[in-house]
Amino acid sequence: MKMGKVPVNVLKRTIIKILEEQNSYQKTEYFDLHSKAGVGADAALLRLAVDEEIALSTNVYECPHSQFAAMAVYKAVNNIASSFAMATAITVSFALPERFREIKLKEYMEKILAAARQCKVTVAAGDTKTYQGVSIPILTITALGVKISEEDNITSEAGNMPICDLVLSKWIGMEGAYLLATEKEEELSKRYPKAMIEEVKRLSQEMSVLREAATAGKSGVIAMHDLSEGGILGALYEFAQSNHVGLEVDMKKIPVKQEIIEICEYYGCNPYALRSGGCLLMAVQNGAKLVDELKAQGIYGAVIGRTTKSNDMMIYNDGEKRFLDRPQPDEIYNIL
Repeated sequence: MKMGKVPVNVLKRTIIKILEEQNSYQKTEYFDLHSKAGVGADAALLRLAVDEEIALSTNVYECPHSQFAAMAVYKAVNNIASSFAMATAITVSFALPERFREIKLKEYMEKILAAARQCKVTVAAGDTKTYQGVSIPILTITALGVKISEEDNITSEAGNMPICDLVLSKWIGMEGAYLLATEKEEELSKRYPKAMIEEVKRLSQEMSVLREAATAGKSGVIAMHDLSEGGILGALYEFAQSNHVGLEVDMKKIPVKQEIIEICEYYGCNPYALRSGGCLLMAVQNGAKLVDELKAQGIYGAVIGRTTKSNDMMIYNDGEKRFLDRPQPDEIYNIL
C-alpha cells in the first residue's frame, strides 16, 4: 500500500467489516459503545452506566522531527472536539529507532507538553520503547474526553441530515505548510523573504480547533469533521461518507493563504490535498450566521458549499464540475 492513510475501501472491507461481523462492538456491565469510530468519524463515544459519555481517539503519527510531535497532539484532541466532546487527557507512546538519542527524545516531549498545555489536556500515561527496523520515531497519541453536547453527529443514518451549509474555519494547508516551512526553511529562504516563512511558521499557533468547536456546539451545528491528512479533499470525502450525504462545494470559496500557495507552487504540490490540521468543517443550516459568530470570536470562517440528499459529491471550479475522487496520499509524502 502507498504511504499515508489506508484507502477507504480497504479500511471498510478489512477492518470495519471484520469488527462488525465478529460483533466486536460489545456492551459491557460498565458501558456500551454509543457511537463507534469509522470513516470520517475519528472518535468513539462510550456511554457509561451513569448515563455519561466519554470520547476516545487514537492517532499514529510518523515524526521524523520534533515539530511533528506537536501536530500529533493537536490531531488527537481535535478529533475529540469535532465529536462534540472535550478532551481532558492524552496518553503518549513512542516507538523509537535503536540509536535514538535521549536529547532528541527530550526535545520531542517538550513539543508534546507545549501542545498539551495549549489544548488544556493532561499527559496521563505513556510508553516508550525502541525497536529493530524502526527508522523514524512513531508516535501514538490517545485522547480521552467527555461529551459536552446533546448533538449526535457521528451516527447519522442515510437521509436523516437536513440540507446544510458547509462552513470551513481558517485556511487549508496550514499544517503541511508549517511543516514544510520548518523542515525546509534553509531551502525556502533562498527563494522567499524570511518574513513570509516566519508567517507560515506562526501557523503552528492555529492548529487547535477547540475554539471553533465550542462556538459550533452553541450554534446549531449538526456535524463536524476536523481536517488533517489528505487536506480538504480528503476531509470532504470522509465527511460525506460518515454522514451519508452528498456535497456541492465551490473550490473558489475554500480559504487558503497566499503564503501557503507560494510554498505549494514551489514544491509542485496541491494545497487542497495537503495536511490541513487546524481547520474544522461544519454542517449547519445557517452558514452565514455561523461565520459571523466565528468572526466575533476572532476566527476566520467561510461557507464553501452545502450538503445534498443525493450521494453525489460534486466539486465546482470556474463553472466546471467534477465528482470528488477518493482520498489520495497526502501531498507532503512527495516532499518530506
